[in-house]
Formats: sequence, C-alpha cells, structure tokens
Amino acid sequence: MTYTFKLSRRLAASRSTALLALVVAVAACDSETTAPSTVNSSASIVSTLSVLPRRVTAEVNQPIQFRAVQQDPRGRERRTQTVWSSTGGVVTTDGTFSSSVAGTFKVIGHGRGWRHADTAVVNVVPPDSVARLDLSPATVSLDTNARRAFSATAYGPDGSTVTVGLTWSATGGTIDADGGYTAGAAPGTYRVIVANTAGSVADTSIVTISAAAAAPAPDPAPTLAAVYVLPASATLATGASQQFKAYGKNSAGDSVPVAVSFAATGGTITSAGLYTAGGTGGGFRVIAKDASTGKADTSAVTLNASAPPPPSSSATGIPFGPFGLWASATTLEAGAGPFTTSQNSTDPGTIVTQISAARTMKQTLVLAMTGGAHSNYLTNGAFDLSKWKARMDRFNTSAIRNAVAQGVSDGTIVGNSLMDEPEFKDWGGVVTKSMLDQMASYAKGYFPSLPMGVNHGPGGYRWRATERYRVVDYTVNQYAWVGSKGDLSTWRTAVLSQAALDGVTPAFSLNLLNGGTQDTDGTWDCTGTGGLGTRAPNCRMTASQLDNWGSGLVTSGCALLMWRYDDAFVARTDNKQSFADIAARAASLASQSCRRGA
Repeated sequence: MTYTFKLSRRLAASRSTALLALVVAVAACDSETTAPSTVNSSASIVSTLSVLPRRVTAEVNQPIQFRAVQQDPRGRERRTQTVWSSTGGVVTTDGTFSSSVAGTFKVIGHGRGWRHADTAVVNVVPPDSVARLDLSPATVSLDTNARRAFSATAYGPDGSTVTVGLTWSATGGTIDADGGYTAGAAPGTYRVIVANTAGSVADTSIVTISAAAAAPAPDPAPTLAAVYVLPASATLATGASQQFKAYGKNSAGDSVPVAVSFAATGGTITSAGLYTAGGTGGGFRVIAKDASTGKADTSAVTLNASAPPPPSSSATGIPFGPFGLWASATTLEAGAGPFTTSQNSTDPGTIVTQISAARTMKQTLVLAMTGGAHSNYLTNGAFDLSKWKARMDRFNTSAIRNAVAQGVSDGTIVGNSLMDEPEFKDWGGVVTKSMLDQMASYAKGYFPSLPMGVNHGPGGYRWRATERYRVVDYTVNQYAWVGSKGDLSTWRTAVLSQAALDGVTPAFSLNLLNGGTQDTDGTWDCTGTGGLGTRAPNCRMTASQLDNWGSGLVTSGCALLMWRYDDAFVARTDNKQSFADIAARAASLASQSCRRGA
C-alpha cells in the first residue's frame, strides 16, 4: 500500500499538520504522556484543560500545530482561549511551535485567567533519509464521531527503522499531529495519508465510517496476517555477511514480533538471521517463515562475484596500533614495529589501493571516511549533517563498495569512524547519539557489513549518558591519566557499563603523547614547543604506564588504538619492549568483531 508521489497538489492542504515520533505508538496510546498541571495549587480548582497532541516528534524548523480543549459538564470537548509558552523554540499565539535546533521541549497552554494549564512534549530531531513508510492500521471501520489512533514506521535506505517527522492529512474527519483521527458525522469511505516532510514517500490507510450501531459486536482478537523480512533486498560481495530480521503484522494492522525460521540459497543463514554469502555470484533468496501459520516473506539477495575471492588475512587476535601509522596509502612508517592496525584519514581516491596494500602486509585498517579537520563539516560554527553526507557520498562507487565488503569479510577492515569526539565543543553542541545513529544508518546504506564507530575522548563515555546508541556498532574510548578522572580499573568499569547500556561493542585507546605521568617534582607541566611529536614531553606515558595500561585494556575491547604514532616515542628502547609485550598479549587473545552486540 506504500506509494511515492509529489505533494505539490495532493498534499498541499496538509502542510499545516505537524509531525509524529515514529516507531512508537502515537500519544493517544502512550502511557508516558505528560500529566496535566495546575498553575493554581488550590485543592478546590480542578483543571480540565488539555493540550493536544500530548507528545510529538518534529524535525528542525518544522511547524507543529497544538490546540487546547476543555470538557463541558457532559464530557464534550470545546476549544478554549489559550495563552501559549514553551521552554525552547518559538510558539505563536495560535499554538504553532517550531525550533531551529534539536532538543526536547515543553509547550504549555494556559487557560483563561491562567488558573488552568497543561503541558505537551515535543522532541525536535534533525531530518533523515526515508525509503519507505508503513502506516498502521491499513484499514479500519469506525462509527461516526469515533476516534482512532494511527501510527507509522519509517525505514531508511538500509532497511533499518529511523525516527523522522511526518505530515498527516485525512478525509471524512480530522487528524491531529500525532496521528489521532476523529471521524466525522457522514458515513462513507475515506483516507488517512501520512508522508515524510520532503513529500517524497507516503502511505495511505482506508477508513470506513458507518452510523453507530446500538450494540456493536466486539472486534475479534487480531491474528497474524503477514510476515515481512528486512532488508527486502541486499547486494553483497561473495563471502560477505548480512543481518536479516523479520516482523509480523496482525489483522488489526499493527506490527508485532514473530518467531520465524530462516532459510537461504547461495549461502548459509543462522537461526538469528545472519546470512553469509557463498563463493558463487548470482541471484539468491532469504526466506523467513512463521511455523504456526506458514506465512512467509522472501528477500532477494544478489551476490557480486566480479572480483576473485580475497585471500584470508593472517591477522589474528585483537587489532593493536597507533593512529597515523601509514606514511602513504601504500607504505607504513619506518617504525611500524609490532603494530597490526591503525586509523588514518581515508581518501576515496586511494581507499581501494590501501585496502589491497593492508591485506598484502597483513595489517588491518580502521577507516575514517569522514575524517579530517572539524571545519570541513561546520556551518556557522555548528556541525552540518549535509556536509558530512556529501563527503560520505564520495565513497559510493561499485569499486569501493566491493573492496570494503571484501575487506570486512576477510578481516582486513576493523570498522569505520563516523566522528572524532562528538562531545568536543568545536562541533557546536548540536551532535546527539540519535544524529550519530542517523549517520551510521546512512553509511550502512552503502556499506551494510561495515561496523560503524565513534571515537570518544577520556571522559567522552559520559557524554549524553542518558541517551542510547541504536545503530552505532562500537565506541573507541581513550584513556589518559588526568582526563579519565580515575584509575584504570575504575574508568574501564564505567566505560564497559555505559557500553552495555548503549548496546555497543567497546574498543579502547591510549593517549601516548599527552596522557601520561606527572613531572618528577610532582607538578603537571604540559608546556613545550614544537609540533605534536615534540610537544609536552613530561605528559607522555612512561614505558611502565604504557605496559600496564595497554595490557589492562587490550583484554576488554575489540581493538586497542593509541594517539598517536610518533617516531621518537616508538624508537625508545624501553617503549619498544612495552609495545612488544602488549602485541604479544593482543595476539594471544581471540579476535572479536567490532559489530554491535558482538
């Protein structure tokens, strides 16, 4: 029932409707709605003012129309004169709210005389790419003047759910910004339409309105109507992997969990839906089937065998090495030593060559496709997601996609860094975990098997600790003696705890050059001259600290990185021994994927 169309004519009248928070039920069914508040605390005054919608998600700069109603003694709603205010953004005298920045805000409606008030919550998020909308229920029958809640789920280009704003329109009745539909008084067949804010994707439900019966029969218990498998299609290199998921839709049009068995051609698939492609190119299938009803769905899988299967990497254990280890796209620094991995700025013109070179040298890569100076991604001093996406788009070629898929499959590529230290003030304070999830989803649209990560500074694991990563696979957490604010064991436990809450796989890093011990006189002297390699010699880690802290962290994550390669530091005899000790420890450990939940 999903279809795409232009809104220039068909939805022109619907632009004033506001936006909906997706994936969750609409506010009419939400148990977390904000309770009405009363400005006057006198027990003799009972507020009957209600602000609608109760809870809604908007995109930046998108208007949301709020309204305030009161109930008369017979329980009938009527509009009331209202004074509006908000804790952020702008709300006009008619209750229209908008915000130019992301965040969570309250919109307050004050009744006549300010005796009664009620509060609604609006969550403002950056825009995101939408490939498909799924409106529920698909069909519904209502009595005249009855109310029904509609909800929608949005899917990004990679098939994962995304949170975006929507516009709603309806015939035969009225619909609120949260998808709450109220039928009119005229029987007939009507429509509810939901679309993304760009007007490029939409879905429609059919509403049949009938005159109210004296004693309507209760609706039958909903049953499983269909099974859906995501992604609906996938293109992989031979030997690559892809995670498939399934969900059901019941006869009431609601999305429901479903227990399915997976089967596949052209490769193998686990009971949890992880598909591993075989070595032969062609068109194949992944099938998800519900055992109790026999309902099933199929995803089309295309395996690309244009390149011969890559040789197996000899890299074993936990990847270990400093940032900036590569002198060029094809050569390592002279003091490469025992290191097995490095994160370097990644260029679309040389990435294919570097992946091949790393494979030959038995090295692994942490890519940084969108690395470089902060200023490359700022507009008016704040992070600009469109500039980030434009950089990522440069990697969307068949040659790069195939090279990356092969590198992930044979272990040459550890992951890709989406951003370095989002908690850093130079990003303008607009970056959230939700935004980083959007970035991960966008990148996975090109590279579905590539783990996506975020680099955090010494205290960065505490950044937005109450928010949750939903798509990001791993976080790199850097330890420094002062910046981490605690001994290694305490700090590591806190990082692992936060990683578990976020569902990400932890990785670690050491700040070699500016994260070490104090001066011999007990002072903290981090002054000095020269470039990064010669600055702050008294803040560098000692060989003992390097050995102790590195050995303590390499056992706890999917990789151990270090900031950063410095030829003089690496060449010191005592440091060489410490690096060798850590490398031996890393090689003795079982390798661990940096994929989410690994």
